[in-house]
Amino acid sequence: MICPPEDRIALEGLLVGYAHAVDSFDADGICAVFTPDAVFDLSGVGYPALKGHDAIRAFFAEAFAAISAQGHYLSNFAVTAYTGDTASVRAYITGMARYKAGGGVTIHGRYYFDVARAPEGWKATRYTTDFLLPLES
Repeated sequence: MICPPEDRIALEGLLVGYAHAVDSFDADGICAVFTPDAVFDLSGVGYPALKGHDAIRAFFAEAFAAISAQGHYLSNFAVTAYTGDTASVRAYITGMARYKAGGGVTIHGRYYFDVARAPEGWKATRYTTDFLLPLES
């Protein structure tokens, strides 16, 4: 099934909303992207898989405590699967962060979101990521 333009725009908006919430240090905004029982799986970059809003919020509270500024830039957006009520979406990411303790990190990778249509719009049910290049610091 081909993804209609209005759903593609909404799906891209969901990923952009996630990146914006991360860069705004907005844990509630991040959780709003996900279903309450979503899997937030960072095992592809050496962190554990988490499940649910409470675990996602706790992860970001710890990360935000160490970071003074960050920016995440998305490109190469693609809908890789679409059934009408579910979809898989991929975007390339360049992310940079500066630590409160000094120094920083730059990542080049991909976001993968599995999403489902909900009454309030598309919501992520699963998120994973990987690196395209080794970490730069």
